[in-house]
Amino acid sequence: MIEFDAVAEQYQKMDGMPLIDYLPIGLPIYLLSLDSLVAEKRNLMPVEEFILKAILAGVRSTADVVGLLGLGTEYGTKVVNSLSDDEYLSHTPQLTLRPRGIAVLSEAGERRIEERAVSLAWNPLIQGVVKTRLATLERGRALALERMVRLPPPSTRLPALVDLPLELSGNQLRDGEQLIRFLSVLRRTLRYVPAVLLLYARSKGAEPLARVAIDGVIDSPCSDAIAKHELLPRLGMDSLFNRRSGAIAVEQRIKPLGVLPGNGSLADLLKTKSTLQLGITALERQDSDAAATKLNAKKGELVAVLQQLEQIPVRCLLPFEVPQLVDYALQKAKREILITTTLPVASRMTPMRLLFLDQALKRGVMVRILISDRPVEEEWPESPGILLRKLNDMATHHKSLDLSFLKDTDRVVFEVRTDDVMLGVSNEPPLGLRSREPLARAFCGYQLSGSKPVLAYSNNYLSEQALSTIGKIKIPLLAQKKRSAVAKP
Repeated sequence: MIEFDAVAEQYQKMDGMPLIDYLPIGLPIYLLSLDSLVAEKRNLMPVEEFILKAILAGVRSTADVVGLLGLGTEYGTKVVNSLSDDEYLSHTPQLTLRPRGIAVLSEAGERRIEERAVSLAWNPLIQGVVKTRLATLERGRALALERMVRLPPPSTRLPALVDLPLELSGNQLRDGEQLIRFLSVLRRTLRYVPAVLLLYARSKGAEPLARVAIDGVIDSPCSDAIAKHELLPRLGMDSLFNRRSGAIAVEQRIKPLGVLPGNGSLADLLKTKSTLQLGITALERQDSDAAATKLNAKKGELVAVLQQLEQIPVRCLLPFEVPQLVDYALQKAKREILITTTLPVASRMTPMRLLFLDQALKRGVMVRILISDRPVEEEWPESPGILLRKLNDMATHHKSLDLSFLKDTDRVVFEVRTDDVMLGVSNEPPLGLRSREPLARAFCGYQLSGSKPVLAYSNNYLSEQALSTIGKIKIPLLAQKKRSAVAKP
């Protein structure tokens, strides 16, 4: 799977617009198996070519050809007879070249036409063939198990065969082969290309700018096609975008803590800071006494705003920073880590994070991972279940690791707490993907620093009563039997 968090960090701004959300998606691709005509160039074996050239030079008997080339009588006679059977030469009774033999010598080979099945990847979004490695295409079920949104094809219609390009990607043709024409569609299979949907904030009230990245690169044709086919509402770009999945809930939890200055919000201060910086830049271009006076006043206001920001024990998080808080906690915690999340997925609970977790447990750090949703039966034998079993095995060896399911299955606010000194609060699951509504929504997240705000939040929302659980993770009996069977030699 793609490292979509790294892609989001790479493209955290687009033409000056900040990233406000991102999520992994699957773009539809039709994998076409086509019955085709392929022209194959058959190069002569050196011995065959030498025999034909000897005959062309005037050698007329099999014995003379075999003797001239120094071949064994039995083998040489067999090759001559084979060339005769294939109509390259004739015994009449002397050896002479037939038209086919003359032609093959002039071309240094012979072109044969054969029928063969080849594969093409058809992108229904841009209505064109795409050059992608077929091995990178994913089945819909695999993406569903990773909790990824799959975009439906805007149309199931395929182009006429004569409109398909005859250039093939990959190694489907050997050297010297050429595709002549497509005869029919043997099979059409829906697959998906893993991608990342990136959303950027435009002016207030305007719809966010949407871009799609494939293999870590912005794909403008696909980005434009998604908007053209009006598919963005299916991904969550609708009237509920700013109210979906906890954005308001996060704000409601942070504001009462009193860590924001006065009656304003951190967002207001940051906006004021940006406005003052733009105004100062504009005034510095002017050469007048009035501009100089205004410039000094603006600089004074900016200093005051910066001082207010320094006194705030809270900062806004960027969307991709939430999983990074887990890395920080696992590497820096001295006593305790608390993580609330949805079902962990491999794209976020990476091998590196599992290593950090193991190192933290060996340092004696108490780690609690509380999961809000439940794996369904079909997920246990697959990637989500495999990851949970791995975490469960770690909990068996390390008593300081607690893995439990929260009673609250509709949780939309998630936390990462490091001791009592740092706390991340957001509507983005740190180790999983949004499962209640796997759609786009406005991101909201804060990082609290210092024991006072962290303890104030913890007392209100991270107490034992607030984090009521249903117990430890229990592996289904069927999954246990399967694992035991695999473990047996």
